[in-house]
Amino acid sequence: MGDRFASLALLPRPRDAVTMWVETGAEAVHFLDAVFSAFDGIGNVRRQYREEGAKKLFRIYVAPGCTAEAERLVRSAARFVPIGEVRVER
Repeated sequence: MGDRFASLALLPRPRDAVTMWVETGAEAVHFLDAVFSAFDGIGNVRRQYREEGAKKLFRIYVAPGCTAEAERLVRSAARFVPIGEVRVER
């Protein structure tokens, strides 16, 4: 019996997710996670963070082609939770 998934090898490799770093607090990450969960497939909010001086930057993995929409979601969320700097690694 042949490999039933052999045809998948012919497909192009998916593009990698874009990493977005958002300056915020641990409590706000829960809110951001709920916001991104409402828009299925745009991004994945992580509890992983890095510290840069007094700043705490949390990671969001953004689906390819959804960077502008993810940035809009983060900026909209800033009306409800503290959001500082937003960086997109390209």
